[in-house]
Amino acid sequence: MNITVFRIDERLIHGQIVTAWIAYAEANQIIVADDKAANDEFQKTLLQLATPKNINLKILGVEDAIKMIKEDTSDTKVLLLVRGPKEALQMIEGGVAVKEINIGNINMKKGKTKVLGNLWIDSEDISNLTKLSELGISLDIRTVPNERSQDAMKLIHK
Repeated sequence: MNITVFRIDERLIHGQIVTAWIAYAEANQIIVADDKAANDEFQKTLLQLATPKNINLKILGVEDAIKMIKEDTSDTKVLLLVRGPKEALQMIEGGVAVKEINIGNINMKKGKTKVLGNLWIDSEDISNLTKLSELGISLDIRTVPNERSQDAMKLIHK
C-alpha cells in the first residue's frame, strides 16, 4: 500500500476530497481511519454515498486501519483520512510510515483557538501535533492541493 496523502480533516469525505484530493493523491482507495465512523452505520452510509464509484472505500477503526496498512504489500495508492491530530498520532505511533500529514480542517468548538479560518485547536491538539512534529512528520496546512502550503508548527507557535 502506498499512502500518497495522509490528511487530518474532521469532515472526512466531502466535496474538496472528491473534487481535488483524490486526483492529487492519484488514489484508487480511500481509507477512513476513525473509530466513530467505523461503528456508526449511518455515518458509514453517508461516507459511501460521498465517495466516487471508482474509488475503493475502507472505513475502519484506527487499530484495524493500522493493521491493514502494515499488512498490505500492494502498490495501491491510498488517500488516508483521520478526524483529528489524536488519530493521526495513533496511526504514526502504530507504525504507519509517512513523512508528511496534510491538515485540512479542524472545526471551531468551545475551548478551541482559531489559527486559521479552517483550523481551530486546543491544548490536546497542540500536544498531538507537537509530538508528530518531533517524530519528524512535516505538518502542512492546505484546504485544497493548489493552495499555498503553510507550516502548522510555525502558525501554532506564532
